[in-house]
Amino acid sequence: MASDLSGLSASELAEAMRAALMHAQWDPGGDPAVAVDALETLIEGVCGPVDSVAVGQIVFDSEALGTVYLFCASVRKAVDRNHPARPPACRGLPMAEHLAFVRPSLPGFHRRQQEVLELLDQEFPPHN
Repeated sequence: MASDLSGLSASELAEAMRAALMHAQWDPGGDPAVAVDALETLIEGVCGPVDSVAVGQIVFDSEALGTVYLFCASVRKAVDRNHPARPPACRGLPMAEHLAFVRPSLPGFHRRQQEVLELLDQEFPPHN
């Protein structure tokens, strides 16, 4: 993913988000470590480029782009073992405990990933 998307249009940001959503292939009933890795890559692909007020304005001027961004930000809270929004007792858990904590959320994350991709496709139809 390009690190400087500050000059991109909403359509170009949508394409970058779509690529990240489609690249993040994982099985909600499979290995939770694989799911967390795929979700972390998805989060970086969607949230990473939103690194300026100008890009944030473009994202939040669009229902679809804003929804995709907020979905990824909420997933980050669950999959990041040290996220400051997690209760102190849940931060820094050993990986096995962390994955056990995340596992029940995976089917919902998977369903929501598909829903936000559909919303993105409605507002910004793919070019292929």
